[in-house]
Amino acid sequence: MNHFPFDDPLAVLITAANFFDQARELMRDLLSWIHSGVGSWGIAIILLTIIVRIVIFPLTWKQIRSQLAMQSLQPKLKELQQKYRGDKQKLQQKTMELYQQYRVNPFASCLPLLLQLPIFILLYYAIRNFGPLEDAKFLWFALGKQDPYYVLLIIYVASQLVATELMLTPETPPQQKWMMRAMPLFFVFILRSFPSGLFVYWITTNLWTIGQTLVIRYLREHRPVDLEAREVSRRKKSRFLEAMATAQARREEQQGGTSARPSGNRPQPKKGARPGGQQGRPGGKPRPKQGGKPQGKQGERRPAGAPQAKPGAKPQPKSTKPQPKPGTKQATRPPAGQHKPGGQAPRPSGRPKGVSRPSGDV
Repeated sequence: MNHFPFDDPLAVLITAANFFDQARELMRDLLSWIHSGVGSWGIAIILLTIIVRIVIFPLTWKQIRSQLAMQSLQPKLKELQQKYRGDKQKLQQKTMELYQQYRVNPFASCLPLLLQLPIFILLYYAIRNFGPLEDAKFLWFALGKQDPYYVLLIIYVASQLVATELMLTPETPPQQKWMMRAMPLFFVFILRSFPSGLFVYWITTNLWTIGQTLVIRYLREHRPVDLEAREVSRRKKSRFLEAMATAQARREEQQGGTSARPSGNRPQPKKGARPGGQQGRPGGKPRPKQGGKPQGKQGERRPAGAPQAKPGAKPQPKSTKPQPKPGTKQATRPPAGQHKPGGQAPRPSGRPKGVSRPSGDV
């Protein structure tokens, strides 16, 4: 089994050149077959152009539907632009979600153009240096040579300008409008030496485009696209839009993962740590340092005027006896020699004056 040699660039170029030569010969055979039926090379080029446009008509119809859907989505797109004016990333995300919701592919209009470009290149090389077309006459010019009066060039530029004006919409930016209008005038200096057969192809293509644009305008005014019905009827999702949405989500995840942690958030404690204190110490009490001063209870203050403890001295044990509150009866102790009413009299400490000590019993 032969595999395509992607690893060899020279082999890739040779294979592409062989494929291009075969496609060019196929185009010439098709043109000769049409000429054998109509008898005119100019008419054969026109019919070949129409056949090419019919072949790509399914993609063209998809392009028309996409343009009509985009036209219907313009009010919703303007609402998103007003809502997310300062956030381009959010606007892009919401726009892609809107396209995916209504099954609209904004790049569907590029498919016919991309498919038509290689066909144009093949037709150019099929007409150039093609023996039967060198002296083939059509109207007043030879198809294999340039128009001596530049009439075909003028017709091509005029038809291209008309097609461009019809394709422009009010939503098209002014700068883009002027660029599209200036492109045909710019190509005048490049295309003036091209063979007349190519101008026949281009003019036919422009006329087809003008008719196609008029059909689009008619459908836009009389048969607008019902986005709600389109959303219900077409359940198949666009792979391109899904890929774009997935890429957008991954980009947001990467940006969110690399962003710095807010300064106001406190770090979470490690798993297994005791809440409210140091690890391994019940109650959260800090471990005293060796050789340092003993720490008192949290919130305890030294009263004013109290002597400061000497360094290295042992702390005095505090009495466990509750201290009386000021203003109570227990706070005022009676002086010596007095007793409380109703209580026991104090015991005399000695003899009263004038009383002699008895000598004792005989």
